[in-house]
Amino acid sequence: MKRGLTLVELVITISLAAIISIPTGILISEYLNSALRARDYAVATSLARAEMERLDGLNNFFAAPDLNILCPSGGEVVTGPTNITGYPYAYTRRVRCVQGDCCTSGTSTQGVKRIQVTMTRIGVSTPLISLITYRAKNVAFGG
Repeated sequence: MKRGLTLVELVITISLAAIISIPTGILISEYLNSALRARDYAVATSLARAEMERLDGLNNFFAAPDLNILCPSGGEVVTGPTNITGYPYAYTRRVRCVQGDCCTSGTSTQGVKRIQVTMTRIGVSTPLISLITYRAKNVAFGG
């Protein structure tokens, strides 16, 4: 009597292997895609926060070219997309005056600027993250 596998046994074995390996392959593929997306979001968030910190560190409300707005209309100024050296990401900055006079210097005028930084992956138009902050000058809070 010869030992070996019959054709039916081989077909059943191959079918079971396919039933097990196909979902496992899909699971591993989705895991890798999710890990790459999570890395993109984490790096983009860190880079956007760094840009916001840089903008917060600018002392002059009026003279900083990164915070320029259209005067006197107060329209929105869009800068970018600007590539970040050493990273496959770019940011777009939007600055606009949302209240008061953001163009005249002096302590007699008040103004509030809205600053939005949006991070994208280079070559992709879908934003990864968008951060918004406000800068105020001569605004009295409370009463």
